[in-house]
Amino acid sequence: MKTVSLQPYETLFSWLSRSHIRYGAGPVARTYHALLGKTKVRLHPYLPQGLRDFSALTDKGTDTLLSQHTLYPLFRFFHADEQGRLKHTLLTGEGSSTHAANIPHARLHIPLHHKYCPLCAREQRQRLGFAYFDIRHQLPGLITCERHQITLTGVLCGDGALDSAIALPQEKRPVSAVSLITSTFSQFCVAVSEQCSTSVIQPYLMDNYRHLLDRKGYLTRHHQLRLQQVKQALGARYEMLQLDRGTESLRDYAFLGPLLRQRTGYPAHPLKHLLLGFWLFDGASTGYLKTITPVEQQSLPLADTASLEAKTLALLKQQVSFATIAKRLGKSRCYVRRIAQLNQVSYQHNALMFDARVRHRVIIQALLGRHRRNIANNLGVGMGYVEQVIANTRGLRQWRQVLTHKHKRVKAIYAIEQARIAHPDWLQKDIKQQESQAFFYLYHHDREALKQCLPPRRAPTPPSFDWAKEDMRLIAALRQLTAPYPRSLSAAGRAIGDNGHLRKNLTKLPRTHAQLVAYQIIDK
Repeated sequence: MKTVSLQPYETLFSWLSRSHIRYGAGPVARTYHALLGKTKVRLHPYLPQGLRDFSALTDKGTDTLLSQHTLYPLFRFFHADEQGRLKHTLLTGEGSSTHAANIPHARLHIPLHHKYCPLCAREQRQRLGFAYFDIRHQLPGLITCERHQITLTGVLCGDGALDSAIALPQEKRPVSAVSLITSTFSQFCVAVSEQCSTSVIQPYLMDNYRHLLDRKGYLTRHHQLRLQQVKQALGARYEMLQLDRGTESLRDYAFLGPLLRQRTGYPAHPLKHLLLGFWLFDGASTGYLKTITPVEQQSLPLADTASLEAKTLALLKQQVSFATIAKRLGKSRCYVRRIAQLNQVSYQHNALMFDARVRHRVIIQALLGRHRRNIANNLGVGMGYVEQVIANTRGLRQWRQVLTHKHKRVKAIYAIEQARIAHPDWLQKDIKQQESQAFFYLYHHDREALKQCLPPRRAPTPPSFDWAKEDMRLIAALRQLTAPYPRSLSAAGRAIGDNGHLRKNLTKLPRTHAQLVAYQIIDK
């Protein structure tokens, strides 16, 4: 079977659709079988599988298909494929590309569409005579064309993430403008995606983040992240940002902690990296290609040291607490205490000596699984003391981990059971989508409990046959017959292609029955 030429940045789903429309004959399954040897082909919008088969059909190397016709370079750049699992899946078609890219762990429920820009589609038709889906428009979470600054239109995929139908951009779709920050962010993401196809993976990505955060003043003198201030800064920056449905969970910016935690060892979704990078790099897409040097930490001059000591003494004489002084001056409480001792400044020592009975009560409440903060409040001690007792008691920390697991397990089971009560018609895929946190916790820690909680699998209901439509078809075929008419019911059935319905289901075909009587093929 002939195929069309693959356009620059065209998705493989678009190429397959155009090939069927141009050269395909009959149903879509016939085209699939002629090209790929399968009757069903389901292609992810931006992580399609089976690239080796498509390489033989398009005369494009697998490296070209990976870099220019998928979003694999973007996922690879952000350390989502350090072991080559995603690449192997895309090339061979073995396994799931979404799981290989760790997309379910992102806790994002972005609906998958084959997205396109109506104005880009119009330009393509004027230039080429047809329109196609551009891989740059398939960036997850984005809803804007980076060139025309309008919202993208999507053709919804089936089966949650995949598609087995044929579709191309349509002619008439509504066009709406977007905010400036939305269009600018889209341009940034597309530029980064294009750079990823030719650049080397950044080995020090987290270090670059932290160096820039340090320059912007979001790291303490002890290199601790001022996380709440970063969240506030991103919230203010992205107040007018428009993203796709399913990204609402990003608005609290809770992903920043795991993303910026050094040596986390777990890749984050590219959209999370892009949200952070757009703010850190001030919209410059080349920021990811640079190596950021850390800010030099210089010791304070003698005069500044003397001034800092004087400020500390002044605050101590005002009976300001150690914690407040340390926070205000950017020093540790140990430094403040040392200055007080050297200058013989009296201060109230809040440290208490706890006897064995207090320690025993801490252990008892810790064994019951109570939170450290609640234990401290109940016994009137500091949370640091509670943590010290837990750490120094053999086996206590491990026991609390077991209790935590049991609590999360019970909570997850309860959430799924309540969802089934509230929605008795939900299937297993509905539970997985709507109660994803509970589902995936049990999936990773107790699959047997998950199996018991989920609703039983339902056998697919066969589609009901439309006998009224079949009756109209058969009577139309009968009326096209000319005399002499068939002399038996079997001969009439063969003449009109009844599929055996005249002999087996004639009672369900009243009009056909009447016509057969009129032709004297059968008696009343």
